[in-house]
Amino acid sequence: MKFYPRFLGVLLLVFNFSITHAQVPSTPSNSGGSDSVADSTAEKKVNFIPVPYIDYNRSLGFSIGAVPLMMYDLSEKDTISPSSLSGGVGFYSTTDSWFVVQFNAFYFNRDNYRATLAGGTGNINFQFFLDNPISPGYIDYNTTADFFMIELQRRVYKKLYLGLNYSYSKVNTKFDIDNSPTQVDFFNSIGAVASLDIRDNVYYPHKGFIADINYSSFPGFLDNKYVSEKIEVDYNHFFKPGNDRDIIASRLYAGFGIGDLNFNQQFVVGRTDIRGYSLGKYRGNQIVAIQAEYRYNPFKKLGFVGFGGLATIFGAINESDNGLLLPGLGVGFRYVVFEKNHMNVGLDAAVGKGDWGIYFKIGESF
Repeated sequence: MKFYPRFLGVLLLVFNFSITHAQVPSTPSNSGGSDSVADSTAEKKVNFIPVPYIDYNRSLGFSIGAVPLMMYDLSEKDTISPSSLSGGVGFYSTTDSWFVVQFNAFYFNRDNYRATLAGGTGNINFQFFLDNPISPGYIDYNTTADFFMIELQRRVYKKLYLGLNYSYSKVNTKFDIDNSPTQVDFFNSIGAVASLDIRDNVYYPHKGFIADINYSSFPGFLDNKYVSEKIEVDYNHFFKPGNDRDIIASRLYAGFGIGDLNFNQQFVVGRTDIRGYSLGKYRGNQIVAIQAEYRYNPFKKLGFVGFGGLATIFGAINESDNGLLLPGLGVGFRYVVFEKNHMNVGLDAAVGKGDWGIYFKIGESF
């Protein structure tokens, strides 16, 4: 279960980092398996991490902000559930873009239930590429958005979870075109999710896999102007390459839009799938991406990553982009700021096809 809102493309456009779960070992003690009883009892009930956010993006410019994170157990008697996580993200950029988000990932009842709750508001100045025959080039646009989402999953068999979700967003979009009016759109989705979680840790896995299928419907009876559906499938697998420190992580992701998709509902290449694209050039109604990452941990607190992958889109806003192979390649470093749960911060640099990106990281990309 990811705690960031998968439904809202606008929010994903904002961040060049992905906040994923840090490590919580799956032993009954939930404390790493080798810690002493004295160390366990000395641990704080609530662990707070204030992390500064500094980033540069080719579209958003230089950004500064904060990412406060709080990790805790909902019940002291529950030694099976992973720690829950609450936090926020707030930043302001030199292009007058800003966003504030509050999110929560709850694990409870011996990990039989998992819940996600998030909401936020912001103003983003971004762009897209239009390959028209007269004057091809980037078109700037401004998006202001308010959103809310909630999801609840229930374990139904061994490591299989089924759940339902709901999301709401109000999006105002203004294109930098003469006499273009502000477009106001409301999106109400109801959906279902299935998740098979065979990872050894939900936060920083060393082995196993997680497979998710997420279905979202934007039906007419919820007053959606754009009646559509979205299906997202992802599969993340983790291996140990002959030692207990390093990790090989691989990811396959596919997103499919069905029906009358709005501009703000389209899939955009970049961020988690695939790093190396920050200009927002490649977008469409379907996306497929595959990538792999080596997580090298030679020191207790300092590690490095190397990654590469390919993405492609269909139903693209520019017909010439359909089926185009879009490679991404990069390196980065990680520093452990929360040892109990292996919570990392770091920086990635990646290059793509005619593009590049620098990514401030909280946790791992997947």
